[in-house]
Amino acid sequence: MALALTLAIIRRHPLGIALTVILAAVTASLVGVSAPLALAAWIVTGLVCFELWYVIEPFALRHLGGCRRPTTAERQRIQAALGRTDLELLITDRPDLTAIRGLRCLTVGRALMDVVEDRALAGFLAQAVAPLHAADLAGYIVVWLGNLPVLAAWWASRLVGQLARLLALAVGASLVVPLVVCREGFLRWAGLAFTSVLVGLCGSILLSYGYAGPGAGLLLAWLLVPLLQAILAWESRRIGMSADRATIEAGLGPQLLEAVEFLAMVEPHRPESGLLCLLSLPEDSMVDRERRIRRQLTIPESTD
Repeated sequence: MALALTLAIIRRHPLGIALTVILAAVTASLVGVSAPLALAAWIVTGLVCFELWYVIEPFALRHLGGCRRPTTAERQRIQAALGRTDLELLITDRPDLTAIRGLRCLTVGRALMDVVEDRALAGFLAQAVAPLHAADLAGYIVVWLGNLPVLAAWWASRLVGQLARLLALAVGASLVVPLVVCREGFLRWAGLAFTSVLVGLCGSILLSYGYAGPGAGLLLAWLLVPLLQAILAWESRRIGMSADRATIEAGLGPQLLEAVEFLAMVEPHRPESGLLCLLSLPEDSMVDRERRIRRQLTIPESTD
């Protein structure tokens, strides 16, 4: 399982993996560790994390993610819509109109089952259980594991940013007028200015004392982490497009379109907190998906 998943990750997240390899090698050289050893440790750690995630995912979703086992009626309806599946079925009673696949589980929103008819539910769940989504989630795990030092530096810069905001508040309180005229704007821009100065100063001091890794990380993490997030989000959206296309090729395109058309009217929000938020990866809006699926099915858009 781990080997097949690893190959799928490399195929689906080529840019994220390539950038992670480069950053891991550079970070290892900066801290005086052999680059091949660091990459080998990253690969082994990733494989171990896959196995652990696979084992604990159902338990974590039930006890930390607010999910539960489906009732007999819920299970029968999902199985009727989806057919036979090796995934463990879970239900979330949160108001999110969603179906989220992990490595081992499929979590379906009770609200989704209440508002979507059986025909549309079949198409939506067929797309949700595509193995591509497991590769997408595993890709996120691998990439962020390989960039833990960069993430640590990014969190350190955010901590410095909080201190800078306090400094901006103190300066604004002493000047009085900025906080009265435009409190939030002053705190934002003055905080950014103080953050830039403090981060640059701390990074330069670390570099001057020979701590090349922490110093370079502190100076560059503000750029690298958003860059990685943007690349992973772009790749996730492409994976979602591939899953839509696979569902259409399986003959469930009209059913998927029916579900997406309905959800486009309400544009459901993804989970914003909890463990399900970590499993909810970026995807195109329902409106964009509807237009794309219509084009693939060669159905003209409605002019109403």
